[in-house]
Parts: sequence; structure tokens; C-alpha cells
Amino acid sequence: MTTTHFYPPTVEAARAHFQAWVPRLQARWPQARWRSRPMEAADATLTWLEAPATHEPRHALLLSAGLHGIEGHVGAAMLDLFLRTFADRLDARTTGLYVLPVLNPWGMAHGRRVNAANVDLNRNFWPAGQAGPVNADYAALHPFLNPTRAVQARDRWLFWPRGWAALRRAGGLGALRRASLQGQSQFPQGIFFAGQAEQPETRAIRAVTEAIVRQHNAVVHVDMHTGFGPRGVLTLILPSHDEDGPAAWRERLGYAPITRTAGADLYPIQGAWQEDLGRQARAHGTALAAVTFEFGTLGHGALAQLRSLRAVVLENQCYHYGAAAPRVRRWVQSEFQALFAPDDPAWRARAAQQARRAFAALLDAWARGALFGG
Repeated sequence: MTTTHFYPPTVEAARAHFQAWVPRLQARWPQARWRSRPMEAADATLTWLEAPATHEPRHALLLSAGLHGIEGHVGAAMLDLFLRTFADRLDARTTGLYVLPVLNPWGMAHGRRVNAANVDLNRNFWPAGQAGPVNADYAALHPFLNPTRAVQARDRWLFWPRGWAALRRAGGLGALRRASLQGQSQFPQGIFFAGQAEQPETRAIRAVTEAIVRQHNAVVHVDMHTGFGPRGVLTLILPSHDEDGPAAWRERLGYAPITRTAGADLYPIQGAWQEDLGRQARAHGTALAAVTFEFGTLGHGALAQLRSLRAVVLENQCYHYGAAAPRVRRWVQSEFQALFAPDDPAWRARAAQQARRAFAALLDAWARGALFGG
């Protein structure tokens, strides 16, 4: 089994690669083109591949990656896999194809999940006029989650007793996960910072997706992420607004690893992008089938989840306060990469295999008219 052909090393490489798809897609979508939209932010351009339906724009497939910058390397590979393997299965007469491969270019360029303001963009899509979350449980854990000093070599090991102590204070792993990961707006240099205002990237993404939603009767959205779940397993995650739930989706797709953000298996996300898409769809009377492809990396047991949290905590600490030695910085970066952008060939081959299976199931359900449920 070969892996996908393309893992972009840089933002520029990702953009150039997907722009090169335009002439190949024009054989079926003559109006296919490469689009860009300025953003008032570092690396201030949102770019995407747009292939409008040739006759009646009834349906749209929206594929995206890199909302969490460093996750865009794997995400772009999976979008490329779709274009190579599945794009020909779409009905170009009635279905438009939209591919946004680098949603957070600053984060991808700098090897971070967040944007230049330390904002987790998947916590920043709030309804107009609504403020970010005040997370009291997070505030109680702030000293553990956001140390304010340079990372030391011993932090690699000391995180474990500190983590178990935090588990006891929080009331268990599930409570710690919910408190730390759902988002917060009190600590601008903290992990999972939701921001205190709408970010330029958020504003640009909203404008692009609203135009797509407004122009079509039904939209399918697949967003690429990495980190959560058993190692080597692709889990499909539904937004909390999905009315059908994981059981209905499992039956619909014939694909078992499915959960949703509001369920017991996963932490709730406040200010998530797909929740905002749901609001856009309801406002325009557009049917929406939204799902996140989440590629598991370090694992899903208690130790693996603590290791994942350690990688996020120490990377953020290292970015803001530095490291005691270059080797400490290298180790922190290697753990962060292992969590969000694995370079293991076996892992990549497994991820590609799982993505093919999930894409095929999704398109089969769509073709049967089963994708949008009741």
C-alpha cells in the first residue's frame, strides 16, 4: 500500500500544488479557477480552488484543511488524495467543488496550531455580537496548563506527576479534557485561546463559505484534523448541531468510528467552525452535511491523552518563554509534530487507507440520497 503522493513541506508548496490542479479540473468544470482573498493578518491571503457546477448549482462539496496550521500538512495530503481518486465521481453539471487547503497560513508556516495572535481558530467562530467563553474550570487549572517560564529538560518527566495531580483536582480525565480543550478567552497566551474578538482568518473564511452556502441547495463539508482518537484510526466527528447522531451516520455510511463533539466520547468545542456553518445553512435554508475527519496519532488511552496534553502545553510554553537548551526545544517540537503531523510512513499509509474508505462511504451515501437524512 503506497501512501498519498503529496505532503506539502511549506505553505507555498501547498498553494502551488493545488493551484496546479486547475487545468486538470477544467476538463470537467470549465470555470475552475484559483481564488484568493486578502486577510488583515500575517501571511494575509486566503486561497482556494473553486470549480463551479457547469449547469445548475444545486450541490457543493467543500473540502478544507489547516484550520489548525500544523495539521494542514496531513490535511492537504488527504485533499490531494480526494482529487486524485474521487473527484471524477462528482456530477459536474450540478455539483460545485471547493477546496480550501490552507485555512491558517501563519500557523502552518510556523508549525503551530494557532494564528499569530495565539488564537485557536476552531474556537473563534462565535455568533455576531457574542463574546468568547469564560471557562471557570480552565481558570482553576491555568498554572498547570500555562507555565510562565522557559521549558526545562526535567519538564518532560515532571509533567506526569503534575498531570496526575491536575486529574485529581479536575475530577478525572474527562473533566480535565473538557476544562482544558473546550476553549477560553481569559488568558491570551494560554492554550486553546478562543480570542477576545473575531480574527481576520475567521472573517475571511466566513465570507467565502457564506457565498458557497447561499448559492447551493445542499452543501457537504469535510474538514481535516489530526490528533484525536486511537493511533492510525480515522474518526468521523459530527458537529453538535447534527440532528441524526452517530448511530444514524454509522448506518448511513457503513463506517464505524463516528462520534460528535457533544457526545460522551469527545470534549465540547465552543466557537467551532462547523457550528458556524450550521448557522449559515439555517439562515439560507441550505441543507448541510458536515463532518470532521480526525486522524488519530498518539492514541486514546489515559497515558496517551496526557502525553498529547503535555505536547500542547510545552509547545505553547516554549513558544512564549523559550527553552533552556536547543535540545529541549528540538524535543518539544518533535513531540508536537508527532501529535499533529506524523512523518512515519506506516502511519501515513494507514491514514491514506482510512481516508479512501471514508471518502468512498461518504460519496456512496450521497449518491443514494442518504447523506442528508430525514
